[in-house]
Amino acid sequence: MAMSGLVPRRPEGDAERQRRAASSFRDIVIALLLAAVSFLIFNSNGRLISAGDTYPARYLPFSILTNHSVLLDPVARIVAQGRSLPKAEVDDGTAFWIMKGRDGRLVSRFPLVVPVVVSPLYLPAVSYLESIGWDPHVFDKIARVMEKLCASLITATSVAFLYLLLRRRSSPRTAAALSIVFAFGTTAWVISSQALWMHGLAQFLIITTMWLITGPSTLTRVMLAGFLCALIGANRQPDALLAAAIGLLGLRWAGKRWPWFVLSGAVPFILTLVYNLGTVGHVAGSYGLSVHIKDINDNVAEGVAGLLFSPTRGLFVFSPFLLFVPCLIVHALRDRSVRDLTIALCVAMVALVAGYAVVDWRQGIAWGPRWLSDMVPLLIWMLPPILAAISRAGRALFAATCVLSIAIQIVGAFWYTGTADAAMLAGQDEGRMKPMWELRNAPFIAELKHPRAPADLFVDMRGNVDLIDIVEAVVPHPVDGERVERQLDVAGWALVDSSSPHDVAVLIDGIEAAGTSHFFERPDVRATVGVESPAGWRLRAPVSQLQPGKHLLSAVVRARAGGDVRVLRERTFELPAESTAEPRERFLAHASRVAVERIAQGQQTQGYWLTSFTKAARFDSPEPELNTYLNAIMLDIATPIAAAAQMQEMLARARSYLSSQIEADGLVRYHGRPDAPTIGVLGCAITPDSDDTALTWRVAPGEDRTRLTAALRAIKQFRTSDGLYRTWLAQRSDFQCLDPGSDPNPADIGIQMHVYLMLAQEDPPAARALCQALMRRSDDAGIWVYYSGAPPMAVLRLGDLHRAGCPLELPASRLQPTDPAQATWVRAASLINQMNDKPQSPAVQAEATQLLLKLASNDFAALRSNPPLLYHNDLTATVRRYYWSQEVGYALWLRLHYATRGVGLLPEPLHKTAGAAGR
Repeated sequence: MAMSGLVPRRPEGDAERQRRAASSFRDIVIALLLAAVSFLIFNSNGRLISAGDTYPARYLPFSILTNHSVLLDPVARIVAQGRSLPKAEVDDGTAFWIMKGRDGRLVSRFPLVVPVVVSPLYLPAVSYLESIGWDPHVFDKIARVMEKLCASLITATSVAFLYLLLRRRSSPRTAAALSIVFAFGTTAWVISSQALWMHGLAQFLIITTMWLITGPSTLTRVMLAGFLCALIGANRQPDALLAAAIGLLGLRWAGKRWPWFVLSGAVPFILTLVYNLGTVGHVAGSYGLSVHIKDINDNVAEGVAGLLFSPTRGLFVFSPFLLFVPCLIVHALRDRSVRDLTIALCVAMVALVAGYAVVDWRQGIAWGPRWLSDMVPLLIWMLPPILAAISRAGRALFAATCVLSIAIQIVGAFWYTGTADAAMLAGQDEGRMKPMWELRNAPFIAELKHPRAPADLFVDMRGNVDLIDIVEAVVPHPVDGERVERQLDVAGWALVDSSSPHDVAVLIDGIEAAGTSHFFERPDVRATVGVESPAGWRLRAPVSQLQPGKHLLSAVVRARAGGDVRVLRERTFELPAESTAEPRERFLAHASRVAVERIAQGQQTQGYWLTSFTKAARFDSPEPELNTYLNAIMLDIATPIAAAAQMQEMLARARSYLSSQIEADGLVRYHGRPDAPTIGVLGCAITPDSDDTALTWRVAPGEDRTRLTAALRAIKQFRTSDGLYRTWLAQRSDFQCLDPGSDPNPADIGIQMHVYLMLAQEDPPAARALCQALMRRSDDAGIWVYYSGAPPMAVLRLGDLHRAGCPLELPASRLQPTDPAQATWVRAASLINQMNDKPQSPAVQAEATQLLLKLASNDFAALRSNPPLLYHNDLTATVRRYYWSQEVGYALWLRLHYATRGVGLLPEPLHKTAGAAGR
């Protein structure tokens, strides 16, 4: 069929007009069906396949409609998507898609045609967001949905117009088949329809302009064709080559109306020029400001080959059916009616490929031959005469390549995440192009190694950043072994569709600093939002390379593995100038504050701390328990450093609670008073014992001294024949809530130590006698009942006994922990004892500092996973339990920390009262 406007039409009869009308109606129906099917399939993957290039087009329509501005300043933060904004005329921000224009205004790196054209489609979204108050998470979700819908709508419309264009030179079956192959066998699917790249609109403009200039040349069509033709170049400057080829033939097609073709084309040209000069500050727009010498490719031949045949970017690799065009172009040139147009388009496409070959043809992170997407409709337009000329075998081969093309694009639509591209594009050296030629890097092969990309377009995200703190941390160092550095401690919560996200990352000034896929329980979040899934997260990010001052922190979340990244929250923080103190001193000072905070967090409202118990000798699946023993131990360890650590108030509360557990007879029970509210939870009141009675009267004595006398009398009633003291202050028949072992009422080593320390204050002669009895039996297995595999407390008490005047020594074989990891706490207790001996040796001081650093590293990770094992029950009983306490671990750490500074060292008055054993 001849091009209308170049060859005159013959007069038509009524029958011919009716036939043409019916045919036109059928074509319109088919075109609409193709558009509808394409639109549905384009959206079937339920996700965006976007990149930074599309962010301005995604968000700018909102600003155009609400702020009446094409500048990015009103929406710059959300357009930056967690990256940093440029701070100067040169591109120095990590949000490379944003640039500084005239007068410091923020502009898109890319032309404005796409966001301006799709802005009317955003009106319903703007109306909805205004009704709900522009919630940032909803805003971002709506923007993503609008980007996908608009992109798929533009491309689906392109498919419809391509069918109408092809019908002018082929049968309905051929036109429909080629339109389907265009939709699903080229980058029209994975690039144009999946995000607001410029390529989708470019294809639409090229197809519609071609459709206009191959039809009747009415005034309206001429003006519209001129406008759209110029818009091709305004939308994407390299496409000006294609627009020129179409425009030259368009001028001839317009005939005497050619001035209208030119005038209508001048409108987008002038508007673009005004924007480029007045807002961007360069005649070529932002493209003119973003060209860098490093982008120039010195091997043009390789660039051409790469654009057409590389396994990672080759046009004829991703859409092999298009190879029929250059191989059989002679058949297309035989159509004399459009030969000039075909030749002009071929010249333009060759020039376009050559131009792209001059620069870095890797094309960034995107699916396949993105840069050449705009000329794909023109190649398909050349196919009908080629298909008509080839044999049946040739058409079968063409059909096979079409199926292969569609299969490749299916991988892109449902599997492509950009991970393969990111790895390839990381290199910037001379060999950076080599990975682009390796078949294993082809995205339709590499991306199949992971599961199908998730459909995450419509997910709901909630969360917050709750904590930003500057801390000191111990980190590995290749030279020093360990080094203290400043880190940013960031914590918050995140939920995606009421579930834990796949991961969360923290960006500082637009650069990823840390990330995690571990989420933990947040009871406060669960209580507030009613969701059971773990939502809490915490990260540490190094800040040693940052300058003091304000910085931007962005928390970003990925809903599913391989899914899109979304901004959870953005906050600024102030990085203070580094202290002049030594890094280790800063770290230990910060860690001491954290330790006190953790102890305070663990203290209950009534003043007590809970113990954790497990069923095995490892800290696994602990359960909480209230007992008086732990609280007495906490007071015993922390009291010497209470003032230095500013713990007086919390210790006073604990002391008040503990003293209230002394009963009328002066005795204390392991679980406290039988009339306490907690007993109802425990189920019964345990028999009083000498251990907790002795501990409580020493660290939290009651005001009624007559009760102490009664307690001492009761304890002495259960003294053994060899001078030791039994555990339970009742006869076997009166035991309550006990699970006795082989010895129902043992005289344990730890209990003897606690009773001795009380007697050293209240009854020195009895203390001396106990010390002598204890020294005789220190290696007797019969008294190692509750501490046989838990020596840290026994070691700590040994120092207390020495200072109280009892020179007891414990066999080394008895101080070996069941869990080898507990050796750390054995050594900590030993160092605390040594630090009480003055003067402190440099070696002991250095060892103590190293142990403090080790325990406090990574937010006390070693302590939290392996707290001190305080004691266990009688292992000959029917039920085994092991008792641990993180709070005691923090208290021991603080005690050792302050001991290295000469604070909290115990005086030695007790031996003056008790007297040395045997003296």
